[in-house]
Amino acid sequence: MVISMKSYFYRYIKSKKSLLIAGLMVLFPIIDLFFLNSQWEEKFTVNQSLFLVGNSEGHMMQILFLWFLPIYLLIMVSEYYIQDVASGSNTVQIVKVGKKKYFTNQLLFSFLVAFTVMLLALLVNLALAFILNHNSVQDPTTSSLGLYRKYIPQHPELAYGYFMLTHQALANLISILLASFLSGIAAVGLTALCFLFPKRVYAYFLSFALWILLITGKHSLLKAIQPFNEYPWTQLLTNVLLFLILVALLTLSSLIYKVKSDEL
Repeated sequence: MVISMKSYFYRYIKSKKSLLIAGLMVLFPIIDLFFLNSQWEEKFTVNQSLFLVGNSEGHMMQILFLWFLPIYLLIMVSEYYIQDVASGSNTVQIVKVGKKKYFTNQLLFSFLVAFTVMLLALLVNLALAFILNHNSVQDPTTSSLGLYRKYIPQHPELAYGYFMLTHQALANLISILLASFLSGIAAVGLTALCFLFPKRVYAYFLSFALWILLITGKHSLLKAIQPFNEYPWTQLLTNVLLFLILVALLTLSSLIYKVKSDEL
């Protein structure tokens, strides 16, 4: 397993395309912070300046990053199987390590890369916000605290939102870790989709179409990774669970199909 992971890592760092996408993912939150600081006379506090909070006007960087996330993940790591099929190296690797290990290694590596790059992007954003905005005092959520205290007795599901507003650093940390974890899970699902549809035209179209369905409407996954929103924790948990169940079903079905199929 270790040797196989080393070979995947070497493949990743030798790919200019993969490194370019990783750099782009790190760059989006940085640009968003500079946009935010240029749009307001007073800078926001560190906790209100972070990328996932989404306080910049227009949300341009959030749209470019999060709406098109599956495309970046596919280019960066999740389409490795498509590349292997095109070059014929998948047959060689399956003979060397076996079907089950070959496919599970691809899934694991996709998770590790997507999780790490997303975590790095958001932590760089946090560090830069601290450097630039550590003396700032503007917090647009302050006025909401009184409303939360007023309505929580009748609507206890709002307690989670109140907790986030009163523990903002912790709320941001939870959102950063959750966004990184879900990015890794998304990369696993995309890799599984490539197992089933090893042609770019189908894999990219289906990935983007499914992602748009997952990030729009009542069960939008993006609601779960945005701190300081007004949605009850039960809805956010439901959105995450639906996503995890979908990816689990997709991954298991693709593994069962590929391991039992006559790949060779």
